Amino acid sequence: MRVNKYNVDEKDTKFSFKNFTRALKYLKKYKKKLLIALVANLFFTLLSLFYTKIIQYGIDHVVVKGEFSDLLGLFSISFMIQIVVIICYKIKNDALVKVNQNIVEDLKNDLFSQLQYLPSEYYDTRPHGKILVRLTDYAENVSSLITNRLIDTILQLISLVLTLIFMLLTSIKLTIVTIIGVIILSLIFNFTMRVKRKYRLVQNNKRSNMNAYVLESLKGADTTKVFNRQEENERIHDKLTNDFFSSIIKYLWYGNITWSSTNIISKIVEVLIYTIGIFFLFPGISLGTIVAMGTYSGKFWNPIRNLFITMDDFIESMTYLERILETIDEPITITNIDNPVRKEIIGDIKFKDVVFSYNEDKVILDKVSFEVKPGQKIAIVGETGSGKTTIANLMARFYDINSGEILIDDIDIRVYDLNTLRRQISIMQQDNYLFTDTIMNNLKYGNSKMTDKDVIKICKKLDLDSWINEFDKGYYTVLENHGNTLSDGQRQLISYIRILINDPKILVLDEATSKIDVKTESIIQKKINALLKDKTTITIAHRLSTIVNSDIIMLIKDKKVYEIGSHKELMKKKGEYYKLFSSQDNLI
Repeated sequence: MRVNKYNVDEKDTKFSFKNFTRALKYLKKYKKKLLIALVANLFFTLLSLFYTKIIQYGIDHVVVKGEFSDLLGLFSISFMIQIVVIICYKIKNDALVKVNQNIVEDLKNDLFSQLQYLPSEYYDTRPHGKILVRLTDYAENVSSLITNRLIDTILQLISLVLTLIFMLLTSIKLTIVTIIGVIILSLIFNFTMRVKRKYRLVQNNKRSNMNAYVLESLKGADTTKVFNRQEENERIHDKLTNDFFSSIIKYLWYGNITWSSTNIISKIVEVLIYTIGIFFLFPGISLGTIVAMGTYSGKFWNPIRNLFITMDDFIESMTYLERILETIDEPITITNIDNPVRKEIIGDIKFKDVVFSYNEDKVILDKVSFEVKPGQKIAIVGETGSGKTTIANLMARFYDINSGEILIDDIDIRVYDLNTLRRQISIMQQDNYLFTDTIMNNLKYGNSKMTDKDVIKICKKLDLDSWINEFDKGYYTVLENHGNTLSDGQRQLISYIRILINDPKILVLDEATSKIDVKTESIIQKKINALLKDKTTITIAHRLSTIVNSDIIMLIKDKKVYEIGSHKELMKKKGEYYKLFSSQDNLI
């Protein structure tokens, strides 16, 4: 399992046009609006080309021949064309904006949905900032690629073809001059395109690294203050920022070659049209024709210039799209089998020769076996990193084991429906996430069907109703900044109640009361006995005084179940548990 850090570039993606065709599926729902945009722009382009014909006619007939009687008609037609052009332009823009926003929503929803079901190891192996940027900046950029840029490309090509037709109908000789310029520009673009993609990938990686570090720093802002690391963090951020901007400069250097070449060649072609037309073809062709060809040349080069700019944007957006599809294609390894078991569990747990490792070179659990009967209270103890929390995570199937079996009610947990399994197994951790919402909604997070009255009833049973009502608005107090304005003990207490409200059949308490004061912990322990009746409870604890009344105590050491038994039995053995308990007892 390869771990990617904020200072490690992600593996480069490979270009495939199939990725672009996959993105086009998002357009299917909006065919009508896209057709409206295309038709509106087609009228816009045709009217613009006819307007040039009016100019040609005006020069040849009004200016040269003096047919001033046509002047009023020409002005009237020109005015009407401009009005229709403005209307068509607005219709096109309105349609594209709506489609673009709809596709942004669809793309983000699909990506967010995928992220909900990816296994825990996906989040263990990459900074969250690198994931977040795909859901925000990348998704919005890709949406523009398959709406505005795609439609603009089609429209520019239509405009290019129509302009070329009008140019050929006006003067074939002068049109050839323009075509030669396009061939030269295409050769330049072909040279720069691959290099620009290379540097765009580098740029994306550096941006991703920078975002990952910023998010990590924000999460650890308090720790930064404790260790006075502000200057060191600034140094790291400056380096990441410099790497990012250096990659931009390299990309822009090659991007400017295309941009400047387009402008230079287009101006040279325009000058050549007037020079050749006036000095070599006039009066064989009229002055109006030469002016019209010069105007057409400008109109011809505008879509070409826009197409090359769009191609630069296409290179950028494709690298974003590849990252998004990389996430969407990430395998969801923890899935249901066909026809999974959906039933209420009793709470019998068996681990049989379970082997598990987070990565290939480090085994965490090696042939671990134990059994917990329904309704039993079991405690798991051991040194930090021994695998206590891992056992809980495996039971809820956040990870799949390497080998062996985990059975609940004599059924392999891989056979259970995931929703059914996790609904009946709740894990209370040391660090629990509270949402920026009311206390009531945080308490009901795992059981939204429960009424407010039922929540209050449970809190009263725990003697915590009066404690909650001490907040400004009681149960309806909004927790600011994910509850960071509360003390550690207050956050843990709310999380504790939330777990109990979820009414699981198997309850795992992973240092659940470590941040709650002894007095409150004592009150809760006495009150929850009724709520935990007939529930299988597994307590992971470092404070061994809290688990002496457990039916079974299991000590994990050297990747195995090293000792198992009741508190009295283990104390009589005077083994590892005895030493651990005695050392803590001396510290009290």
